[in-house]
Amino acid sequence: ITVPAQAQMDADAQEMLDRISTAYLNTQTYQATVQFIKSEHGGRWQLMQQLHVAFDRSSGNLLFDRPDMQLVSSEGYLRYRSDMIPGRHLQSKLQRPIDDELLKTKAPFLIRQVMPDVRFLLGGNPIDNGVLVRTLPADSMGRPGLQWQSRKGLVKLRIDPNNALIQTMTIERDAIVQRASHVGPATYSYNITVNRHNEQFDREWFAFDTSNSQPVSSWSNLLGANDVDALSMQEQSAPAISLSDRQSNMYLLNRDESDVQVLFFWASWGGPPVYQALPVMQELSDWAMREGKSVSVKTVNMREDEQTIAQVWQVKQLSLPVLMDTQAKVAHAYRVGAIPQTVIIANGMVRHVHVGNPSDFQTVLRAQINDLLGPPVSITRK
Repeated sequence: ITVPAQAQMDADAQEMLDRISTAYLNTQTYQATVQFIKSEHGGRWQLMQQLHVAFDRSSGNLLFDRPDMQLVSSEGYLRYRSDMIPGRHLQSKLQRPIDDELLKTKAPFLIRQVMPDVRFLLGGNPIDNGVLVRTLPADSMGRPGLQWQSRKGLVKLRIDPNNALIQTMTIERDAIVQRASHVGPATYSYNITVNRHNEQFDREWFAFDTSNSQPVSSWSNLLGANDVDALSMQEQSAPAISLSDRQSNMYLLNRDESDVQVLFFWASWGGPPVYQALPVMQELSDWAMREGKSVSVKTVNMREDEQTIAQVWQVKQLSLPVLMDTQAKVAHAYRVGAIPQTVIIANGMVRHVHVGNPSDFQTVLRAQINDLLGPPVSITRK
């Protein structure tokens, strides 16, 4: 396996990484169930999910399935659906059997969301560039392992000593914990049960759920399919909002006493358009405060965890409030398809909707807000 550039690895770690890579590259069929556990407050708060992975090298079929999304490569197509993007799914033609490089090209937003066993099966490497990789002594079950510091946190892998397949992965990192405003430790655990290894299994594992969904051929079409639907909300009543912010304070739209409310819908997977528009929102909020305008600017994050948001806020040096749309219900109510989406509300009505990051966005937003606020009132004393 090719070690990432500038990775620091001793001979033992390199030998173990080679062993893991060889084991997966020699795997012809693979089907595993993954028990995911997110643990906070010293284990007093836990989130549990079940994930599924399946792979058939001879056909190039791949499945990565979790409760909120499904990724399938079969019959010469890569298909992807997400609960955050209702009513449509990606269906992209493949010119060759799926591998790690092709997955990064076809699904750039997903490459860091798939399990490391998927990356190894496809000939890739989940280890980040420039990290220090160390071996771990065998645990009480005789399982050796690897450890490195990734962008997500401290990663530890434990492998089956007999076949070198991954059995457990844990990620330890600081996160803003649920129902609290402080930063504390969180552990993400993946326990992998390999049900089939180099054995035949039912091809129905690679079935893709297209219920109530239409195929689109590109990411831009997938993310932008509902632009017209979103724009049709202009001059309609603004849907109610009841969301908590990162400090667990409840925000109700009908209690917001500002004359104009600006909502910015986003998620980190939205890529450059999101990262370019976030500073625009910060500048807009600072301008309104500096000018004494009755305007509130809120960002609405769709389904992401606190650590992801905190990292974006730190890198972009933002102080904007973030409303946590954990089930994307408010995003659906506002017909969010492509992101970012900016909604301007006044007097309980949606006045303007912007999809993406238009040119000269700051000037456009200020002009629209000034128009809604009306000319400043001058008072002449006699």
